[in-house]
Amino acid sequence: MLYQILVAFIAIVVVLLVFNMYHKRKTSLHTFILWTILWLLLAIFAIVPESITFLANFIGLNRGLDLILIFGLIFVYYLVFRIYLKIEKINQDITKIVRKIAMEKELEFEDDLDDK
Repeated sequence: MLYQILVAFIAIVVVLLVFNMYHKRKTSLHTFILWTILWLLLAIFAIVPESITFLANFIGLNRGLDLILIFGLIFVYYLVFRIYLKIEKINQDITKIVRKIAMEKELEFEDDLDDK
């Protein structure tokens, strides 16, 4: 019973924090919806534990814990993939900036040589 109240409270706090971040435009609508759905589902599953077992049986699994672990693993892989994509974009942006700076410095160097 205590964990149900604790998880519900934490879920409400996290949803409010994510909403605040979205309201201040520090996160996207996609991220806001993703985290809100995740935490609301966790709160529902904590308050009504039979719901996860019912859902697991509907999908063909025997236990609710199996379903939580499978979806948790899929979610973690999804997050790792998104982080990988963001890192790749940052690397490309840095490469473009470095090339631009190098070309500007080369032009300045050539101008300095022409002046002498």
